Amino acid sequence: MRVYIAGALSSKEDRTRDPSKVVIDYLSNVSKMCKVASQVRKLGHFPFVPALDLLLGVINGDWDEEDYRGVGMAFLEVCDAVLVISQSWGVAKEIERANELGIPVYYRMEDLP
Repeated sequence: MRVYIAGALSSKEDRTRDPSKVVIDYLSNVSKMCKVASQVRKLGHFPFVPALDLLLGVINGDWDEEDYRGVGMAFLEVCDAVLVISQSWGVAKEIERANELGIPVYYRMEDLP
């Protein structure tokens, strides 16, 4: 099963915080998502971590928030399930889209079929 890993990366409050702390928090959140993805893979599923498109943005150097969100949503639309590991305004949009498409949303890894 293709599982989209949904989790907070940053928050709207980040725009007023020290940029170095924002980067550290972002990378910590990406790490958490990757650890969950690794566990999902060990269960026999195929995880997608939308945060990893960060590398494409670094290579291109000209991506904006909509570029990242567009790539993530395109993958969400072909996943079989969404696993939510933390909440944010972006995750709320992902859950909303999954619900629109009839894609099951799970909040605990043990609930994945």
